[in-house]
Amino acid sequence: MSILRKVAIAIALFSLFGVSSLYASPVPDAISGLDEHRVVNVLDDVLVFWDQYKGMSLRRQRRAWIRVVESKHRDYFEKAVYRGADDSQRRAILDQFLLRIAWQITAIRDFNQTAPELVERGLLDFKSRFPEYSQERDIYIAPSMFMFDGSVRPVQNEEGIPDTLCLGGDVLADYSAEQFQMVIAHELFHLYHFGFLMRDTSPAEFRTGHMPLIIEGMAVAGTEMIYPYLRTSAYLHFSDDQLAAQEVELMFSSRRFLTLLADGSAPERYESWFTNTADPTVPQRGGYLLGYEVAKRVLATYTMEQMVRLTPAQLREHVEEQLLEMSSDQIIVLASGN
Repeated sequence: MSILRKVAIAIALFSLFGVSSLYASPVPDAISGLDEHRVVNVLDDVLVFWDQYKGMSLRRQRRAWIRVVESKHRDYFEKAVYRGADDSQRRAILDQFLLRIAWQITAIRDFNQTAPELVERGLLDFKSRFPEYSQERDIYIAPSMFMFDGSVRPVQNEEGIPDTLCLGGDVLADYSAEQFQMVIAHELFHLYHFGFLMRDTSPAEFRTGHMPLIIEGMAVAGTEMIYPYLRTSAYLHFSDDQLAAQEVELMFSSRRFLTLLADGSAPERYESWFTNTADPTVPQRGGYLLGYEVAKRVLATYTMEQMVRLTPAQLREHVEEQLLEMSSDQIIVLASGN
């Protein structure tokens, strides 16, 4: 696949998820791991920074942060956090982070004591269910500037292809160990799936609502396969009440999403289905449950190993077929019963 084509696909993916060869140079704060990767723990540098510069003016903290933390992990911050922000935007992001971190530093310090080991354990759990997967890129445990808990970003390549598991330690510090494991499994599944999905694919195939719906739904279903004995709400990062309420509305959610697909809506129209939206007409993060239901139905015919190898065109066909069935009055909610 040509570089220009890869770049175009990556841009399309970022529009949808709105979710570098290729290894970062060695740094001291990395631990050995499985396969051909390291766990790069940027939180160690965050704690060193805070211990030295807490209580100082915002201006001094800003300069020290860039020198002590960002300069050591430039690829991560440029490609996973700032992502093309101009100077004023970067300063605003950093200032907001520095103003908030004082309230989170104790949680970050506690989280940092076990996070690298939990990452390796999560990778072992993932490979026990999907043994063909190989972790060939470094994994980052780092501040996301309070913007994400886990994400796959294009840190270790120059073509803009999502290739790196980035774990936002500032956000994850408030998660339970179980919630952290769900994030690891979910994002690892994206890496596993992208390894097949982005082969010989045109950018146009990623610019419709079908793709984020099935990509996220498959990641939820894949997480369930790794940890099969938890509540369904745990895989979705929902409360039990939130799940119950959205299950009741699933038929109507299916119809609304089908309307978006039929209208050929731009990514901005359906990205609210994957966020904690304030839009009262869209269920909060409702695309995850909807996609999970679609994926479960497709998995009645395929194994997951077969499903990750389906082309975007094949996935689109399955999404439309299942949403049509789910929008009928005879819907049976597969998520129930956990």
